[in-house]
Amino acid sequence: MSAVSAILVYLIIWMIVFFISLPIGINVSDELITGNANSAPVKTNLKAKFFYSILITLPLTYLVILLVKNDFIVTFINSLDI
Repeated sequence: MSAVSAILVYLIIWMIVFFISLPIGINVSDELITGNANSAPVKTNLKAKFFYSILITLPLTYLVILLVKNDFIVTFINSLDI
């Protein structure tokens, strides 16, 4: 797997992990502020979610690259007998 492919795999996994983490820990305000949606969060914690996504994505990317290099995916698909 080339470096460009590894970077693309990392970015795709990072985006999935980041978007999964967005609704976690969101507190909705009880007060209705004019001009805001009823579901507007009080604090989003985007910086923390950004960095946690980086840390979670690193081992997942390593696992995917390891599976590709060892031809595990191709062997698994060939064993399905479809």
